[in-house]
Amino acid sequence: MHQAKAGRIILPLLPAIVTIVILYINAAVTYSSIPGIKGGVLDLSGIEMKNTAPFHLAGEWEFYWGKLMGDAEIESGGEDFLLVEAPGIWNDLEIDGQSLPGFGQATYRARVTGAPAGERMAVRIQNMASAYRLFIDGNLIASNGSFGDKANAHVSQYRPQYAEFTTDKDSYNIILQVTNDAYAVGGMWDPVMFGLAESMAGVNGAVKIFDYVSIGSIIAMCLFFLIMFSVIRREKEMLILCGMGLVVLLRLLESGDAIVAYILPDMPIAGFGWIDYLTGAWVQFFLLCFVYTVYASPAGKRLSRALLIYTVCLSVFILLGPFEIVAGSYMIMNFIQLVILAAIVVYTARMAMKGRAGARGLLAAMSFILFFTLYEFFVTDLSVVYFLINGWALDFTILFLVQCAIVARRYKEARRLELGLLKTQIRPHFVHNALATIISISRKDAEYARELLQDFSSYLRGCYDYEGDDLIPLEQELDFVRAYAALEQARFGDKLRVEYRIEVENIVLPPLILQPLVENTFVHGLREKEEGGTVIVYAVRCKWNMVRIGVRDDGVGLNNNTGIASERRGIGIGNINRRLARLYQTQLHFLVPAGGGCEVYMEIPHKEVLP
Repeated sequence: MHQAKAGRIILPLLPAIVTIVILYINAAVTYSSIPGIKGGVLDLSGIEMKNTAPFHLAGEWEFYWGKLMGDAEIESGGEDFLLVEAPGIWNDLEIDGQSLPGFGQATYRARVTGAPAGERMAVRIQNMASAYRLFIDGNLIASNGSFGDKANAHVSQYRPQYAEFTTDKDSYNIILQVTNDAYAVGGMWDPVMFGLAESMAGVNGAVKIFDYVSIGSIIAMCLFFLIMFSVIRREKEMLILCGMGLVVLLRLLESGDAIVAYILPDMPIAGFGWIDYLTGAWVQFFLLCFVYTVYASPAGKRLSRALLIYTVCLSVFILLGPFEIVAGSYMIMNFIQLVILAAIVVYTARMAMKGRAGARGLLAAMSFILFFTLYEFFVTDLSVVYFLINGWALDFTILFLVQCAIVARRYKEARRLELGLLKTQIRPHFVHNALATIISISRKDAEYARELLQDFSSYLRGCYDYEGDDLIPLEQELDFVRAYAALEQARFGDKLRVEYRIEVENIVLPPLILQPLVENTFVHGLREKEEGGTVIVYAVRCKWNMVRIGVRDDGVGLNNNTGIASERRGIGIGNINRRLARLYQTQLHFLVPAGGGCEVYMEIPHKEVLP
């Protein structure tokens, strides 16, 4: 028993754990298999670049604080430098015992040796809040923003940079001049990706494909859930999912190819930070709302309100507070976010232990976010695989998709229960009439009453042999009709006659879908006719692999003024129409045959009985 409960928690965590382990192993293998910058030198001699995937220029760069220097100044050898691990922030560095401030300027330099001369090479740098200029062999090939830009500078120039270059030399300098006047932390935040142009173009294209496919999918799903909520207001999960989708969408717009810089070119560069901090805050709110809405926790409403107040206050602080203070508080915000996320994960784990529907999938998705957050805290992964995964916002995307799956499952279950309710609404009509008839006949003909009771018993047994959206053979549904007709004929004698014209037999259809039509015909079509009449039940093949199944009578017909008389729109007919709409996106059709009376039919796909 305890092992089964433990398995409900451990198994959902395994995908995230395995993913993190694979990422860690990949990062370790990547570091050991690709060249790194050591002592300010990237030695490519002996490296077959055509067989080497693009890699990040990480390692020990030369670092010149407070100066923007070029090749000539550096080569003169008159300037002191530090060897620093890059990428990274320079706030953690010390010069003469003093920690460096976040604002300032510096130059990073790495010397490339043993490079393939004459090969077409390329670099890519993710968008950084710091302005920079990248020189290779003395040539400016990429730039980001303008030196001296403040946090309110337009974001239009702060985009990921991709550039190709060719040099005939096998040794050259890579110089990155960085200036930061916008954020409380400065430095080379993101690494320079480096490789042959052909391979780099593939990575660059993959980033764009991930971005546009993910963003397009999220937008489509958000619109769908918004439309669903506008139609079914009681489904609060739809609105929560729409909110979660918007958070994921903002995350995607900021990451990868930073599409937000193209959509909102006048947005200040602080906007990147706002999006990052705001999405981190709001995702936990929507996640808590979703969890407590789905699992109906008594404390959910109070916790959701408390978290909403915190999130709104935090959002106001992020948007209106001095940006250098906001940026300097990001570690505190991340810690609080981690605590709240851990609490939600624990609660979801409890739901998974209890076997609540969808809890294991939700636990698996949330563990991705939790483990990815911890992974970023403790592991520096500069592999291309992690770069693509991080740009795709994989953890947030998985969470959103799992939430969609949970809502779809709940909707399916609600649909199954509703269909069951519709069918139970149909049964009492027949049950009441059948019992009244049998009681009446038992006073005069006990043997005949026993036969009718056998028919009635067979009918009831068939009614409760299926659940949900089960389909039954046409012959079984005809047994329902015959049982009903036998009881009605027992009441009204030869006044009511039933004929069967079944040309397609080996098919399936929803249960209790013909008997109400026959009942409707008897009650509203033939009983009103003094001499009675005939009901024809038919099933014929028609075009496009469809089957027409219907009931035709020669009774009093329809009301000529209103088309379908109101009495013919009873509970049974309404329920059948709803079931047909649910299952086949169709409904009943009413006709007035040439000889009078009424015909009601449906057209459903031809589906044979499985052997």
